[in-house]
Amino acid sequence: MSYCSNRLLLRLQAALLVLLMAANATAWANPLSLRTAAQDNNVLKYDFKNPQKPGICVEVIQAIERIDPGLKFAGWDAPRSLPWIEQRLAGGELDVFCALIKNAERETRYGFIEVPVYTVRHRIAVRKEDALDVTSFDDIRKLGEDGVVIVGRGTAHENHLKAQGGLHLELSSGSTDVNLRLLVGKRGRLLYHTENALLRYIEDGHLEDRVRLLPTVFKSDALLFAVSNALAPSSRERLRLALTKLSQRGELARIFMSYKEG
Repeated sequence: MSYCSNRLLLRLQAALLVLLMAANATAWANPLSLRTAAQDNNVLKYDFKNPQKPGICVEVIQAIERIDPGLKFAGWDAPRSLPWIEQRLAGGELDVFCALIKNAERETRYGFIEVPVYTVRHRIAVRKEDALDVTSFDDIRKLGEDGVVIVGRGTAHENHLKAQGGLHLELSSGSTDVNLRLLVGKRGRLLYHTENALLRYIEDGHLEDRVRLLPTVFKSDALLFAVSNALAPSSRERLRLALTKLSQRGELARIFMSYKEG
């Protein structure tokens, strides 16, 4: 290739880069409001009473708005039940929701952005005086009716436990602190939930002398942004790009670790 041809190619590439940068700048300058909601009874994600640690999702939403100033979230300060949120996502009345576990049932109702907000580990809590140590679902099944597992109704955890088959479940519509009280009150022998949430609520409820976690990790899950199928592909992509940048910069991991470390 001749010297002139090389110069022409470089000029064309430079012109294309300028056009792409201008297009991106224009797209990011355009305001975009995404309808969402806060999840009630989940202080790990939303804790409006704690300005120093307002919740992982609150901090993630704030980080997204900083990295893309034209992108705003509406309704993130309005606590709603998880079933309410999922119903509105499926119906297109909400655009997005921060941090849900993806499963087959949910995928039939709405989509997900495949950038993990954070990753959780599933563990089991038991009463402190209970010498029980189970390391598998087979161990729990062998307990029969003496192995009732408390789990939140309408959650991905409930779906996962039901899929195992043969487990005796105590379904509770209450929050994690309610479920811990059910465990202490012997409404069940085991409580299945995510590690960080259990540790947070045990600490908040001053239950360290009454409840302990078994060491086995039963499952790990990435929590993702859920998106309505009615959301425009361009809006979805804009959110994905913002999350990707936060992930690549280590900001999502930093936010999560700040809560993991208490």
